[in-house]
Amino acid sequence: MIEYSVIVTAPSGLHTRPSAQLCNLAKTYNGTIEIIRGDKSANLKSMFKIMSMGIKNGMEVTIRVEGENEEEMAQSVVDLIRNIKE
Repeated sequence: MIEYSVIVTAPSGLHTRPSAQLCNLAKTYNGTIEIIRGDKSANLKSMFKIMSMGIKNGMEVTIRVEGENEEEMAQSVVDLIRNIKE
């Protein structure tokens, strides 16, 4: 298992389109991927669960990945979160 923290830079936070992008990326991975904020966590493969967390611009989240190639997948998710501009 590996964890990375990242600051959300998307101006509108993780609304529909960014959540869909994250979900689509996560679904390419056979392992487990979660997004964590405070005491809440959500499966990154569920767009609805991501959106229900209410993650806004400037919030710090943790990405937790468990499975094969977890380092590579975690870095891909972190890079996507850092580069969402909408």
